[in-house]
Amino acid sequence: MRDPLDVWVYGTRIATMTEDPNGRLSLSWTTEAQDRWASQVRILSAKLTIGVRPVPALVKAYLDGLLPEGNARTNHAMSAGVGPDDTFALIRSYGRDTPGAAIFVPEGTADPTTSGHYEPLDSDEVAHRIRYADEHSPSDQFGVTAESSSLPGMVPKIALHRIGETWQACKAGAPSTWIIKRGSSPESGIADVIDTEAASLELARRVGLTTVDTEILEYEDVRAIAISRYDRGPGEARIHQEDLAQAVGLNTSDPNRKFQWGSKLPTLRHAADVLREDGGNPDDLLRLVTFSHLVGNTDMHAKNISFIRRADGSVTLSPAYDISMHLHHRRDNRRFALDVNGKFLVDEVTIDDVVAEGRSWGLPERRARRVVDTTVADLAKALDGIDRSAHPGVSAEAWTIVDERVAAAS
Repeated sequence: MRDPLDVWVYGTRIATMTEDPNGRLSLSWTTEAQDRWASQVRILSAKLTIGVRPVPALVKAYLDGLLPEGNARTNHAMSAGVGPDDTFALIRSYGRDTPGAAIFVPEGTADPTTSGHYEPLDSDEVAHRIRYADEHSPSDQFGVTAESSSLPGMVPKIALHRIGETWQACKAGAPSTWIIKRGSSPESGIADVIDTEAASLELARRVGLTTVDTEILEYEDVRAIAISRYDRGPGEARIHQEDLAQAVGLNTSDPNRKFQWGSKLPTLRHAADVLREDGGNPDDLLRLVTFSHLVGNTDMHAKNISFIRRADGSVTLSPAYDISMHLHHRRDNRRFALDVNGKFLVDEVTIDDVVAEGRSWGLPERRARRVVDTTVADLAKALDGIDRSAHPGVSAEAWTIVDERVAAAS
């Protein structure tokens, strides 16, 4: 058995994480958590209720959801000197800066909420980190890495802080506030994904679906997109969040599981249920589904829908993120990651299917129709107002497809 880890959220030691001799992971709620929050409150995850003994498989699903996937997870493990299947060791190494507000530190560590520091980076250092985003600095003798951030997903990415125009490295658990994703090579045929993501997220800001800022970075042979973190607030405060896969207890250590692809889990209905369980508004989810459908974002899977879990126990849909225009790439496999009204092929899903999807969650017909129609109108206005010249990496074909889809839905 290895030494336990304390789990801190919103300045409270909420749980202790342990591993039994068989490698099963468990969480034990602390008295501090039960004193601050009443039993049956879900602060850490929809599947991890304070005061209720968590099921080990659900604990592991939540923890694996904090970690990278595929080769990115393997590279993190190699850097930390642990096995890629060793969830406990990976969390020990990278758990000081995770998606959301959870901080994992050795048992007995003082409140780590404000620990850590930043070190400025010059442009060459930033470029080097992006260029070698698949590689990480080696760990110390205790298995703790100097760069302690964990970011889910398979795309090469790094986490930094920003002060003015200067990028900062996050040291000893200091919270990152920006995520920088490396773009694909020009030969890949999808090098413009970061460009259409920046454009899509500007449109999302204009219609009120997100708060994140984006910037395209170029360093000689390296292009990337920088995205401000919505789970960080003023003063680098951490805001807790979890994604749909975590919220339904779906372990995505196999990355394919985040797509529906004929499975009963995950679905958009599950996302609506997560919101309802804690008083959230499913209208925002329907707006996101409508927007994603219109811009041709085929990658809205269970890791790209998330929920904010605030310190008072309330839950809302997170600001939109990871949205891009995909339909101009003309792939043979034109399917959405999650079904809409039982359909998944792009060419079969209509705006009426989006309304029907909302109705399947229990929304009245008039309400679902109003939400969808308003989102269509808002996006049409945003398309008229956006400065397309500010997004030179987005092709005329990509813009035209979105324009035509919005016009057809109007």
